[in-house]
Amino acid sequence: MITSETSHKHILIVGAGLTGLILAQALRYLSQTQNAANSQVRYSYSIYERDPYAFARGAGWSLTIHWALTDLHNILPPDILASFSECLVNPGAAEQGNPGKFQFLDLRTGKPKESWPIPANAASRVSREKLLALLMRNLAIQWSKKLADITHPSDSSVTAHFTDGSSATGDLLVGCDGARSMVRRLLCPAIAMPHRLPVRLIGLRVLYPVEKVRQHCEPIDVHFFQGGDPQTNVYFWFSFIHLPRLTDLDTHATCQIMMSWPYQPGFLGQETPTEMPESNADLYDLPPETELREIVLEDWPPRLDAWEHRKGTVTLVGDAAHGMTMCKSELPLVYGCIMALGRGKANGENAVRGEAANHGVIDVSVLIRLLTASTKGESPTELEDIIQEYESEMIQRTQPAVLKSRQACIDANHYARVQGSSPLISKRAMKD
Repeated sequence: MITSETSHKHILIVGAGLTGLILAQALRYLSQTQNAANSQVRYSYSIYERDPYAFARGAGWSLTIHWALTDLHNILPPDILASFSECLVNPGAAEQGNPGKFQFLDLRTGKPKESWPIPANAASRVSREKLLALLMRNLAIQWSKKLADITHPSDSSVTAHFTDGSSATGDLLVGCDGARSMVRRLLCPAIAMPHRLPVRLIGLRVLYPVEKVRQHCEPIDVHFFQGGDPQTNVYFWFSFIHLPRLTDLDTHATCQIMMSWPYQPGFLGQETPTEMPESNADLYDLPPETELREIVLEDWPPRLDAWEHRKGTVTLVGDAAHGMTMCKSELPLVYGCIMALGRGKANGENAVRGEAANHGVIDVSVLIRLLTASTKGESPTELEDIIQEYESEMIQRTQPAVLKSRQACIDANHYARVQGSSPLISKRAMKD
């Protein structure tokens, strides 16, 4: 029950991408547990998205939840967690207990330059589209809400102003609005724009006949594989977005393909840097309806003095706080997860490098842990103290991860650099 001493705090979530939805679901779960307890602080939330409807900018690809998997399970409501397995890209492999392996291939020979088995139950590779659809359940997302400004009616409140003329006021605004975050631009306009890497990358979502990928791709790995060309420094990535079970009636598999190359004179003997291909004709064996999409490789390392949280009324989460490139190693974090679980650490706060979605999960996990402690009368209870503690942990954790991710991307497109010490493939665990 709510006592006369109970205070109410409302959280505005700007952005209904992956981390915004995870935060909303975690707050929904927190509010459910608050209803069953005498909480000194009660939290409510509302969530706003600039797009007019779900998947307005496409369905996305696939991603691996590895060292943050335990945290994700701990913060999601039971009704959402119960359907998590529906998001797996290769449910047949999961049912057979086949976690796959991490490998980096020499694209000239097809032989692995590095290859390690992935421990069982250490990771889940999921379809981003299915995961987002799952996380949207039971949330009242307000669409077409493009942020225009942030103001403060008082020292302890915040108002989000949207381009449609509407506004919303709460006690805390959390920017979950992606790598080119408007919240970040309003907090630190002089340094808000991300750093672009000297690499160009094509991303493709492709439908292939199931028989074809079962014959040529699944034997290499049940989830994903990657590699580099030692002669041209081209990097290649393949993964499944949806591979039907053998018993399913689907005739096609949905696949993700990415190719990148160094953006510099001399590549492929050209005097000027090589730009994006103009059509599918320049690429081999693609269905004509496949859309070529350039993925801009850019990042934004946070730092402790980059923005003011305005007395605990505004903060950043996920890509808005620490944008990372898409070239990130996967296996090191899987091993980090195993090491952390073995030592009783649930949240991976000391991972030596990260993958964006996993760090976004940890951002939410840390923030929810601090908010939960406040509901029990444990310190800190003031939002200013909570946000200060959250940002300190988050920035110290993610700044080196962003820089290592940047180096991994550069190494991926310079084959000779793909050695044991490269953050693209090096196998390290979490620190004690």
